[in-house]
Amino acid sequence: MTEARVEKVHADRLGARTFLSQAEKFQRDADAPALSSESRSVLLHNAVISGCDAILQASGLRVTSGDGSHVLRLEAALAEIDQDTDDLLERLDASRSRRSEASYAAGFVAQASVDEAREATAELIELARALVGA
Repeated sequence: MTEARVEKVHADRLGARTFLSQAEKFQRDADAPALSSESRSVLLHNAVISGCDAILQASGLRVTSGDGSHVLRLEAALAEIDQDTDDLLERLDASRSRRSEASYAAGFVAQASVDEAREATAELIELARALVGA
C-alpha cells in the first residue's frame, strides 16, 4: 500500500458542512445507552475523521487513502486551525490508538477512555463548526 498524502482540491463549504453533519451524527450515535465502550470508541473516531474532513474540505485539502491516512488527516486538519492544537492532537491520537486496539485486536476500551475521546471529539467538532461557518 502507498503512503497517504495531502492533496489540494477545490475549497467547498457545502461539502464541508456535509462532513460536519456526518461528524455530529456519529457523535450523537456514540451516546446511545445500549452501546459498548468499544462501539462508542469506534463511532467517536468516525466523528473525528468526518470532522477533520470538514476542516480539510473547507480549506481546499483532502487526504488520500493509504498508510497513515488517519494520523495525517488529524495533523493536516489541526494545522488549518489558527490556534495551538498540540494538546488536542495528542488526545485525538490517543483516542485513535485505543479505537485501533478495539477494532483490530478485539481490545477492551475503558469508560474513562471513552469519556476522554468524547471530550476531545466535541472540541474538534466545535473547531470544525467555527471554521466551516455552520
